[in-house]
Amino acid sequence: MVLYKGPRLLEFAKTPTHLQFNKYVLTGYRPVSTAQECVRSLFYLHNELGNIYTHGALPIIHITLFCYPVLRQTALLTYIVLSTYSIYCATTARTNVLRLRAFVWQALFRFILFLFRVFGSGVGSPDSLRLFVIMDSLAVLGGLVNIIQIPERFVPGLFDNWGNSHQIMHVMVICSIIYLHWGTLEDLAWIKTYQCPTE
Repeated sequence: MVLYKGPRLLEFAKTPTHLQFNKYVLTGYRPVSTAQECVRSLFYLHNELGNIYTHGALPIIHITLFCYPVLRQTALLTYIVLSTYSIYCATTARTNVLRLRAFVWQALFRFILFLFRVFGSGVGSPDSLRLFVIMDSLAVLGGLVNIIQIPERFVPGLFDNWGNSHQIMHVMVICSIIYLHWGTLEDLAWIKTYQCPTE
């Protein structure tokens, strides 16, 4: 995708230290840029282009799903607040381990909700629990791929622009959000027919 001739791209050793979080991505780094240059970078190939476009997909999915009554549920609104906090913490973290730790609160919240469902304190569609397990599995697997930095760890330089662990993690998170949506829709359909116990 080359719609605009961008600046000369940098190698890992010459890029600012705050961008040196994946030593297996060797080339294609943008130089320090102004806001206007950052916008222009949407139209030429560099090693963050896939990350930028996959980041852009998440807000579009959230806005699309926001049109449904799903997000009026308290637990899901809390989930989104924790997700936003986690993303903020992850973007300010300097290492992959610190980035992963930023999502601990979100993971704990989801695990507590899962325990409520499994041990009968919480209710919902029996079919939705499977969707939520898939959702969490995709999210955890995406985080691990990003931390371990595969596949670029095995062939440094080959995945500089496309297919690196950060992009794989983004795609897995997008799939995870879709499973969250499907599980929540399943619960909402179930709750229409659910009768509360009288005693």
